[in-house]
Amino acid sequence: MSPRAGTPPEIVQIRHGVAARGQFAALSETLARAFEHDAHINWIVRQDGRRDAAMRELFDLLLGDLGKGAEIFATADLRAAAIWFPPNAWKLGLPAQIRVALRFASISGWGNLALRAYGLNLMETRHPKEPHYFLQTIGVDPAAQGKGYGAALLQALLLRCDESGMAACLETGNRANIAFYQKYGFRTVSSARLPHGPVLYQMQRTLGQETAA
Repeated sequence: MSPRAGTPPEIVQIRHGVAARGQFAALSETLARAFEHDAHINWIVRQDGRRDAAMRELFDLLLGDLGKGAEIFATADLRAAAIWFPPNAWKLGLPAQIRVALRFASISGWGNLALRAYGLNLMETRHPKEPHYFLQTIGVDPAAQGKGYGAALLQALLLRCDESGMAACLETGNRANIAFYQKYGFRTVSSARLPHGPVLYQMQRTLGQETAA
């Protein structure tokens, strides 16, 4: 059930385990719908007859193997979600890297794998050197947009940053998102065009950085 107009949505944290499998499946569908037309996600995902399945598989991967080190938050109705990594938690050991690489090849297509991996690694090198939280993904089902879901998720995450004294970093391939993140203290610090893909903007928020009114 959606919250009543003007009522902030309830935010829940979802932890890995048997009980969360159904929730993760629902969130993969939610995020696939949210990023249906996103230039960055469509650059990652193969653009052939397996695209729709690969889109869901990408978010299965982000919530599953890659998300084991993440803090995953969602609205209680599972119509919006955010994947948020504490400092250094997105770094994988060798066995996990191999497992993820095989799944990523299925998602992007073997012919695109090297170029996609290069582009993603390029952006990772631009992360702040100091410890920081990394907002890997935040998305809202199109049918639920405009109801404050994204803002509620982001505010919950940034409260964690402020309490722990940590900076935050995110990337977006959608220029229209920049003004939204600026309201919460993020500023654009760099941009780079992904190989044969869109421009990706990196934004950072330092502790105590003022937000817009």
